[in-house]
Amino acid sequence: MNDKSRLKEETVKNDMVQNSFVIGILVSKYNRKLKESLKHLNDLGGIYKKGLQVGAFSLEGINRDKQMIKGFLYDGGIWKPSTFSMPDAIINRISLNHKWESFFSKTLGSRMVNNFTFNKWEMYKWLSINSNLRKHLPITQLVNCNQDIIDFLGKYNEGIIKPISGTYGKGIVKVSKHEENFKVDANRQKKEENSLCLNHEELEVYLNTKFKSGKYIIQQVINLYVGKRPIDFRLIMVKVGIGEWRDLGLIARKGNKNEIVSNIGLVKRGDLALRNLLSIPRNEAIETRKKMTQVSFDAVKEMERYRGCNGNLGNLGIDLALDRNQNLWIIEINHRNPRHQMAVDAGEDEIYFNSNKLIMDYVHKLAENR
Repeated sequence: MNDKSRLKEETVKNDMVQNSFVIGILVSKYNRKLKESLKHLNDLGGIYKKGLQVGAFSLEGINRDKQMIKGFLYDGGIWKPSTFSMPDAIINRISLNHKWESFFSKTLGSRMVNNFTFNKWEMYKWLSINSNLRKHLPITQLVNCNQDIIDFLGKYNEGIIKPISGTYGKGIVKVSKHEENFKVDANRQKKEENSLCLNHEELEVYLNTKFKSGKYIIQQVINLYVGKRPIDFRLIMVKVGIGEWRDLGLIARKGNKNEIVSNIGLVKRGDLALRNLLSIPRNEAIETRKKMTQVSFDAVKEMERYRGCNGNLGNLGIDLALDRNQNLWIIEINHRNPRHQMAVDAGEDEIYFNSNKLIMDYVHKLAENR
């Protein structure tokens, strides 16, 4: 099982340590992006385990017929260009289309962490089947045409429009109905961007220029504001060696004044923020924190169950929020490179270190059980 004599290229013989497992990190679709990202992978590559090598690669570097990869192997603090066989287990950090999902499923089964891709709409559809989870989900509708947005506003007066596959808060717009007019607030990337006040016809023109059919959702607005600043939470979850989920910690994000989302703003230690930012009594904060963990566990297990026997998530950031009535909401499940680095920004270096160590331990265990 550990014999690397099957490798067919001489470069591989030079690069590989015999009788070792190779853990792969799928970093990007193309080699150019892979090279740019290597410097951000040292914390993973540098986690030494006897009998383990770490390789980084892109989809472009895979020869599917030969089951060979041109990428980089981590060696003594340096990522060296290398050619190696298909890794024994893989940490996936990108979106996969159905063709690549099928390839990795046939090649590795469940030995790829985060081996399936889902968008915001799919997350809502899958989780809303579970009645216990549905109550923690903002009402959500897929936007197939402008009339879907108009009808949603007619029923709820306001809504948040989001790209179904967007990240970092980009492309998010809040639309509110005010008598015969509509107020439009974009998640501002520039300070000079202002709200728009549009009539029905102007709103139609705006929607036609901004949103493509089937690429956006509209969601119920959840009041997350404290002192005019939105606050939400990132729960960091990874699987440990035996495949059980572990809650590593909570990070609070406090957005800029009057922003729609908290992606651009301050990060703080989450457990303290529950009490200090939201002014929740200590006992209530403890119970709320436990509830965050349980709801997150239930949600990720439901996602894996929906995906099927080979579905394997293992490295996630769950975005959660509390409204003014202390109701808990699931905002998003981040599975494409969930950016645990934000824990360092919040002064929680240990959370970040543990997330890397435990995910490598888990993937190593997957490789051993091939």
